[in-house]
Amino acid sequence: MDPLLKEYGSWHKENEEFYRELEEHDSVLYDRFLPVYEVLNYLYGEITGNNLEETDDLNKIFGVGLEYINDQFQTCKLYLDKYFQNDLHVFLAYDRVVNALLYLEDVRYELEENGLDANNEKIDLLIEELEAMLEDKKPVETTFSLYVDDALHDAIGEKISSFVGIIDIFVEVAETLGLQLYEENEIVIGKNLEGD
Repeated sequence: MDPLLKEYGSWHKENEEFYRELEEHDSVLYDRFLPVYEVLNYLYGEITGNNLEETDDLNKIFGVGLEYINDQFQTCKLYLDKYFQNDLHVFLAYDRVVNALLYLEDVRYELEENGLDANNEKIDLLIEELEAMLEDKKPVETTFSLYVDDALHDAIGEKISSFVGIIDIFVEVAETLGLQLYEENEIVIGKNLEGD
């Protein structure tokens, strides 16, 4: 696992600033990457600190997670450069579109892995349409997510209901490791009855 740990250390140094910018701007991409990033960061710290023993399962989790998040970050940086000339603030105005493109990439991968048929032509057209939105800086409507969901459902039908992607798996891994990924805020409806 040593080469993987070194690779992650280098990757983390190179990408932490981008990740923190996503967090600071409350980007949907931050939420997307959070489970994988936090699991990798936790495992890296625990293994390098000799608090956790390496196992084949941990090696696989670490390897899959690192490959996945690296590919996803590289895609984001490609879009950032190609369509936004590295202007992060303009890029973030389109983070929902980039997130949808990354999701389509995940879906396509899972369909292939599971030998499921889909209308690849429709998926390709949707990807082209979304990339054109980035290129032309078209406004992102409030109904954007519904539109993407409908188009994807049209392309793959009910197969999407059984989709369990890498991010979902890493949410489960995080829970198993005892990591709290999301803050739970208590909401008081009505009058808060503290004290007299």
